This record gives sequence, C-alpha cells and structure tokens, in this order.
Amino acid sequence: AEIAFIQITSYLRIMKDRQNSPKSSFVTPFIIGFIILIGLSRYLPLDNPWLFNFSPTLAVFLFCGAYMPGRWGWGAPLIAIILSDVFLNPTYGANFVEPFMLATLASYFLVWILGKRIGSKSSWITLTSVTIGSPLLFHVVTCSLAWALNPAYMKSVSGLIQAIFIGEPGYAPSYLFLRNSVLGTLFFSLSFRWAHIWITHKFRLQSEIIQ
Repeated sequence: AEIAFIQITSYLRIMKDRQNSPKSSFVTPFIIGFIILIGLSRYLPLDNPWLFNFSPTLAVFLFCGAYMPGRWGWGAPLIAIILSDVFLNPTYGANFVEPFMLATLASYFLVWILGKRIGSKSSWITLTSVTIGSPLLFHVVTCSLAWALNPAYMKSVSGLIQAIFIGEPGYAPSYLFLRNSVLGTLFFSLSFRWAHIWITHKFRLQSEIIQ
C-alpha cells in the first residue's frame, strides 16, 4: 500500500509539473491564438487585388507542424479552417464538403507535413525555402483541380498553364494570388519563428529565476 501511495503521489507530481511547465504555458496560448488568427484572417474584406490571399493560414500549418507535437499540431489549425468554412461557404453558395475543399485540406496537410519534416531546429535558410515552397505547392494543387473541374479552362497543357498563372477570365489573375500567398506565408512564418524564439527565451529566464 505504501508503494502504491508513493507511485500515485509521483504521478500526480509529474502531471502537475507538466501543466506548469514553460512548454505547456507556451503551447496553449499559441493554439488559441492560431485558431483565432486563421478565423479572423478569412473574414478580412480584402477587396484590393494587391491584397488577395495575403494570409497567415499556410504559415500556421507550417509552424504547427514544426513546433507543436501531438494532436494539436494538426488539430488546432484544422478546427479553425472547418469552423470558418461552416460560416463562409454559405456566403459563396458552396456546400460544406466539395472536391475543392477536400483538395484544399489535402494541401494544408502536405504543408503541415513539410513543417514536421523540417522540425523546430531548422535553420533560417531551410525555413525560408520551405516557406516559399509551401504556397507554391498549395497553388499548383488547387489550381490544377480548378483546371480539371472548371469548364472555362481548355483540357490541355495551355489550359493548365492558364489556370496556374492567369486564372479564369473576368477574375483577378492567378499570379496575384500566388505572389500574395508567398509574401504572406513568408512574413507570418518568419514572424512566428521570431516570436517562438523570443517567448521561449522569456520562459527560460523565468524558469531560472523561479529555480
């Protein structure tokens, strides 16, 4: 009985230390912040073509893959996307589950996998390279699906090139979305990396003072 009591006491102490650890204190605010950030960014009235697709969404998936272990690494940004789609899709006359949405989620998952691959200790050069590659990957996947499903595009190589770089006639050109996606992902990814370094340093100093 005494051994069992000691084991239970040790387990409770470990759980308490985990809850009060700097890592837990760091991860929880970021999870909440990322959900709010993605949700709000998708409602911004960016009517100027020069601002189309300047969003933190891809950067959040990349960062969560690299820095957040466990279920929240994928779950936090996914929840934000699903919740915002529930409210946004009716305004576009779109259903909740459509082929394009599934392709979009698959692209987000690939970006998250890239984040997992580079990890939290990657160099700034590696992070920058993957940050530029992520929106390129997302753009090619989603535009290729649009080319395959949209009758406005010729089902040929020239039609695919049109979908990727020019887009459908009557709408803002695709290259603007790609450019803004690259710039937005680059800006937010590097900002998140800097914030992570700064906050981690603050928590480390706080822990040393407490000890």
